Amino acid sequence: MAMNRVRPWTPVFGMSLLLVSGCDVASNARSDFSRVTSAIASTAQAPPAGASSPAKRTTTTAPVKVATVQEPPKPEPPPQEPPPVSLVGKSEAEIRTLFGPPTSEEDRAPGKTWHYQDGQCAMDVQLYPDVQTRQFGTLAYEVRSNDSTDEGKRLCVAQLHSRTQASGG
Repeated sequence: MAMNRVRPWTPVFGMSLLLVSGCDVASNARSDFSRVTSAIASTAQAPPAGASSPAKRTTTTAPVKVATVQEPPKPEPPPQEPPPVSLVGKSEAEIRTLFGPPTSEEDRAPGKTWHYQDGQCAMDVQLYPDVQTRQFGTLAYEVRSNDSTDEGKRLCVAQLHSRTQASGG
């Protein structure tokens, strides 16, 4: 009776064949990927028409279609409110340009206060002379309205400013 003997190297040989064939698949995939990426790179780096290139490459691969994903349009940012106007440091001429002549003036040596009023909206601008130039400039101002919030004060200043624009001043 003949005994079937299993040779101990047979399973190892079979596994080796599987591994080697797996290497071939990986190697083929790698070379395919290299061909595709080099084709894309060569078309992206192609010199402009009429320019000479030092070495011309020819490829035998089929053209590659690249899918583009279109981003949705970005929403426009909401309109921004103009920054609050700071009157500190402005000259008499600049204040007159912005708000016109004051409703009333009050001399308080060494400075003076200009009062502006339009309905419930009022603003006092305190002007003091610069020591070197002797020109008056705004040192401080106060805005009062029936809405004492920052937004209410901003709207009050805009109202006083628009009064000047409406009168053509």
